[in-house]
Amino acid sequence: MKRLMLVCAVFLLALTVAACGSSNNGGSTTEKPESTGETVKTPETKKEDPKPEEPKEPEQVTLKFFTALADRSNGMGKIEQDIINAYMEQNKHVKIEVEALQDEPYKAKTKVYASTETLPDIMQAWGQPSFIKPLIDSGLLLELNPGDFQSSGFISGSTDGFAQDGKLFGLPRNTDFLVVYYNKKLFDDNGVKVPTTVPELVEVSKQFREKGINPITTNGMEGWSLPIWFEYAAQRASGDFNKIDAVLNGEATFAGDADFLAAAQSILELGGAKAFADGFLTADYGTSRNLFGQGQAAMFIMGNWEAGLATDENFPPEFRDNVSAIPYPSGDKGQTTDLAAWFGGGYSISKSTKHPEEAVKFMQFFFTPENWAKQLWQTGSGTPAQKFDDFLTGEETDLQKQLIQIFNATTSASNTPFHDLGTDEFKTMVMESHQKLFGNSISAEEFLNELDAAVRVLQ
Repeated sequence: MKRLMLVCAVFLLALTVAACGSSNNGGSTTEKPESTGETVKTPETKKEDPKPEEPKEPEQVTLKFFTALADRSNGMGKIEQDIINAYMEQNKHVKIEVEALQDEPYKAKTKVYASTETLPDIMQAWGQPSFIKPLIDSGLLLELNPGDFQSSGFISGSTDGFAQDGKLFGLPRNTDFLVVYYNKKLFDDNGVKVPTTVPELVEVSKQFREKGINPITTNGMEGWSLPIWFEYAAQRASGDFNKIDAVLNGEATFAGDADFLAAAQSILELGGAKAFADGFLTADYGTSRNLFGQGQAAMFIMGNWEAGLATDENFPPEFRDNVSAIPYPSGDKGQTTDLAAWFGGGYSISKSTKHPEEAVKFMQFFFTPENWAKQLWQTGSGTPAQKFDDFLTGEETDLQKQLIQIFNATTSASNTPFHDLGTDEFKTMVMESHQKLFGNSISAEEFLNELDAAVRVLQ
């Protein structure tokens, strides 16, 4: 059901893209003498004009802002910082101190903050149970009033992952989906055809290896992209994203299922073809992204938030002019229109903040459509979780156009990545099992058994 809701939201976005102080009396008063029966004349009092109160200086406020957008000079990190700077410029009494880390170090430090109940005033949050549910259950996040953000234009269903028991505890920043980025020049120069099926992806990987070029890179060390990749493999074998949901609900198992076995074997086949970049299991996000941007890998498995690759001046023009995107190749049953898509990172406010009103005001400013949604889209840095049809310019990069075409073609969607649908222990077990599979250090059957062991942690 959750997956169906996201599909509806996907179509909605697809259609959207197509188209004063009190005053004091300053006069003196005259006491009335006791009555003696005589008429007493009192001096006439001269009235003075009221003196307006001096406007009070706003209280100086410092907000701590914690984010996983570590690069503050490019893409989403730059937009985030620009909006913060604009808010401080317009609100001189507010100082916003930013702490920015990469994803996994960010999540590790969040646990430290949570254990000591010292969460920063505003923090990045993922609307996924493995991240946000423990914070909500521990009473660490401030409940938000949806009415305060009614004019932000959030896509229907996009805030669901940030809500629990009918209460809202955060707001989404992006609409995310996983794609295959490729370097068109590397393909053309080496006479390699862009893959449209999983077998072709294996063959293309062999061809690049023979030419001494890394076929595919991703952030294998951090692990979170690998289960999403496996979801693609499983869906391409079965034609159904919901099969994993059935396992998580205790209605089925990974082991003994022909489709899951075929999916695991397809990953091992890619590994056997040396499709994965050298040392990819020790490569973090920045390393894998740089490998692709510097033309040292032909493909990059990552989310649509990397639309900024086409404009990132840290990379040479020959790369920026040739970076393209395709959906994950089709399989026996799953098609390229079946998309691993979900609503990604956003923001929450700490319940212990000393300045809740100012924190909410900043969030309202941040999600004013002309701020985040407009800048995210027009800089080619990603797809907002807000309506953005008013901000289409007709000058979008080719990469942006390709990504939105992939999105608009969606016929089914995965919703929240399955490793994020459980506890932290479950997530860790799932990611570690995938690292073993992608590293060819475990058989397909052993991998599926390990996934079932992880699911038992939830039961």
